Amino acid sequence: MPRLSNRAYSLLDKELKRLCEGKPAEQIRRNIVGKRLQKMCEQEGAPATYAELKDAVDDIFPEFDEKILKQAAKLNLPNPAIRPAKWVVGLTAGVAALVGGIWFVNLPYPMVRWPVSKVAPMLLLPSFMRMDHNYRQTIIYTEQADQLINNATSAADFELGADKSAQAQKHLDQLPVCYLGYYPQRY
Repeated sequence: MPRLSNRAYSLLDKELKRLCEGKPAEQIRRNIVGKRLQKMCEQEGAPATYAELKDAVDDIFPEFDEKILKQAAKLNLPNPAIRPAKWVVGLTAGVAALVGGIWFVNLPYPMVRWPVSKVAPMLLLPSFMRMDHNYRQTIIYTEQADQLINNATSAADFELGADKSAQAQKHLDQLPVCYLGYYPQRY
């Protein structure tokens, strides 16, 4: 980590330019302080403090604004909010990998599900819940459509029965058919 951050350096350099603006003779003083600050940017170690920044600037520019030095020292401190962000990124990546893994093992392909069902069947719980829900909804909508069509009193009952039949078909389409007869058993 550099001793002087880019944000702090740019703030100090901007103040140096303001102090030397329109004075060509002051350019030498500005270059000396600029080299000191650039050296701090290239050095690795603990962040430069207010006293170190003041020592680098004050002997050549005694009129340097104290507020700017304090602000640069504050900008130069490592942001404590950044460190937890690394944990958040790591945690997010871990959760995403876990969710992605569970999604993968719940795909309706027997080549994936069969080994998982032998080792860790609890991972397949989301897909079993989804299949159970779709199966129950199919039965409910099929019974409603059967009642509406077989005991119809008007044309609206036939239309409503057709809608219920379409909903039942939608849930039926979401049930996996790849399990039917995939692993034949001897009875």
